[in-house]
Amino acid sequence: MARAPKFDYDCNDFYDEILALAIQGYTDAEIADALEGRFGLSLSPEVFSCMKNGNYKAWTDDENQRRSARLSKVLARGRRKIVAIIRGSYLKAALGGKKITGKSTTTRKRIVEGQTIQDGEEQTTVTEQELPPNVQALGNLLYHYDTDWRKVERGADDTPAGVPQGVERGVDIAAWIRRECQVKEGGGR
Repeated sequence: MARAPKFDYDCNDFYDEILALAIQGYTDAEIADALEGRFGLSLSPEVFSCMKNGNYKAWTDDENQRRSARLSKVLARGRRKIVAIIRGSYLKAALGGKKITGKSTTTRKRIVEGQTIQDGEEQTTVTEQELPPNVQALGNLLYHYDTDWRKVERGADDTPAGVPQGVERGVDIAAWIRRECQVKEGGGR
């Protein structure tokens, strides 16, 4: 007698929850554990891995193919979203201009006859600071997205391909011109 499945593996709610967890940056093992929060049941990380890779023994070949493809797509979609959010935050930090607000509160005190007395009057100071660009992060972004920058960082030469390097003696220009003139006057070689 076969055991009843823990989840409805064809239900949109199952895949929506996996998507939501992937967007939060959860790993596969963490997703398997976290399903308990939504459904009251969890999967072992090993079982989740088998499901994702299409070799879960409790499913038929067709179910493995269909469900693992859907799991993989959902996980990839969620992870693309989190990577886009991270990349955007990194870019904002690199470019600078992010405003940081600080707030401090002080209570007014007086000293009367050697004793400190609080008046109860509070003064709140709010400061706002704009962060400068992060040069290291800018360099890192340029390295990954600008091929010319990457060449410079790697110390690659800007010499075009096919141009001889380290030539000790070049072409005698006068001899070349004489030879070209002879070829034209003689009607070819």
